[in-house]
Amino acid sequence: MKLLFCNIAWLDYYKGIYEGVDEPVGGGDYVKKTGDAHEKYNFEAIEIYGDDEKYCLGFVETKTTKTSQNQLHIERIRGCEELAGEDSVEDVLVIYCAKHPAHNFTTVVGWYNHAIVYRYYQQMNFSSDNPDEAELYVQNYNAIAKAKDCVLLPRRERSLYSKWSVPRRTSGAAYGFGQSNVWFAAEENELLKRFLNQIIKQIKEYDGENWLNKYPDIS
Repeated sequence: MKLLFCNIAWLDYYKGIYEGVDEPVGGGDYVKKTGDAHEKYNFEAIEIYGDDEKYCLGFVETKTTKTSQNQLHIERIRGCEELAGEDSVEDVLVIYCAKHPAHNFTTVVGWYNHAIVYRYYQQMNFSSDNPDEAELYVQNYNAIAKAKDCVLLPRRERSLYSKWSVPRRTSGAAYGFGQSNVWFAAEENELLKRFLNQIIKQIKEYDGENWLNKYPDIS
């Protein structure tokens, strides 16, 4: 199975930022400096092709250097070693993770099944819901999936450490996230193999509540 773990800022709903109700926590220096997060719409189902099918656009920040632009090395995804010259790969299980704001561990917040993952940021323009605002909102993304293949776990479900926690090598684990926001989980490690088997099984069997269509209560 083609698999990718992505570390993003924590939000309850990922339907935008609602001041005082749902604001990004964690996610790096950009979030701390601006209070904004490009991943704020990762789990908003939208129509983009003029039909009834809805999609989710996923963002994870990738590294850039002085000599190269932000790039997600899709050839490092297991089974994609021959794609070094390609700009995208299909049918990837993308697992979005974030540091829990109340507990000191990284947890799965949701996932895209059968996603297309892009090497470089893609852009899509959206007009504002406010008729007085003429400026377009530009959404960067590097994954896209049909909304029916996307799940956003409820906050309480994400708090289950024994079920959804994801390790970090920076905390001394033998496998897991390093300094990068993406983890390809391609190491040869027996403990990792067991972890992946368990997390994939839980995702396939999950039949609980999906917050994909749930919005903050701001009434």
